[in-house]
Amino acid sequence: MSSSPPPADRPQYTADQLRNALHDFYGGVDSSSAETCGHIYGHGDPHHEMSMLQKITATTMLNYDGRIASSGGGSGGPPPLVDELLERASEFHANHGPMLPLHEIVRGKSPCMALAAEFKRASPSKGDIAPHLDAGDQAGVYFEAGASVISVLTEERWFKGGLADLTSARLST
Repeated sequence: MSSSPPPADRPQYTADQLRNALHDFYGGVDSSSAETCGHIYGHGDPHHEMSMLQKITATTMLNYDGRIASSGGGSGGPPPLVDELLERASEFHANHGPMLPLHEIVRGKSPCMALAAEFKRASPSKGDIAPHLDAGDQAGVYFEAGASVISVLTEERWFKGGLADLTSARLST
């Protein structure tokens, strides 16, 4: 499988736009230093290319900013604001229990091995893996197979996930 380009309705960003988004994450070009942002430029390597993780992070930030600016013009409408996400999380925890303590779950398996499973429909390097899978169903399969923890990728562009996947996986396990 090869990585496929993003759909035409997804914005494409230049390397400078991506670097600037990462600089903004670190407080802006004026506030960031070589110590905090040197990795963005490969610590002076003129042939440096951003890592895929850097590209995904910067693209997610730019997409989010674009959705806020267009207030509903994107494919998914305006993104939820932090306060709204916190309220949703609070309601979910009230109805379904608190977040599960990863460290305690893994330590509780000692001296045996704890198995971590990962749910993703696609990846930047492999393209589509299993875009048809339901996160809840797959999480149930992983749980029944003995997974101690399940990672659910919620990034939309390259991993084809969403917050609904995380909810579905939690409710299924």
